[in-house]
Amino acid sequence: MNGTTDAVKFGYQCPVCGNALPHLAALAPFDAPCCECGCYLWCRRRDSTDGVVLEAVSGRAPEPGELIEVIQALARQGPHDRVTVDLSKLEMINSSFLAALVGMKKRLGASGCMLVLCGLNPIVAEIFDRLRLNRLFDIVSSEGHHVMCA
Repeated sequence: MNGTTDAVKFGYQCPVCGNALPHLAALAPFDAPCCECGCYLWCRRRDSTDGVVLEAVSGRAPEPGELIEVIQALARQGPHDRVTVDLSKLEMINSSFLAALVGMKKRLGASGCMLVLCGLNPIVAEIFDRLRLNRLFDIVSSEGHHVMCA
């Protein structure tokens, strides 16, 4: 089957090339390249009625170049009104991932796309709060409700 047909069947795609990914496959941290393009998978893409959803993979924060590959792929695939990054599988985030998210927000915002974050666990939410990044990002709960900024 081709990537598009598989993506409909499985629901998840490589965020760079669109190759279909198994829905419940366990992806080992730092050891999960896409079998089609070789991109290391820090997230999986799925399309929803609200736009594109990038679901972060547990234990896998992107390198800056990997994030740029995803941003460029989103630009090639056409204009998007909204990209949601689901962080629910991440227990912790580091400063380079935060910087990458800020860069992603700037690049997508320049094309008129809104970047939304969801699924922040209490530790990650506290980091966003302490760094006041909760004022920079549009953050919603996993159910889609806006999270109030402190």
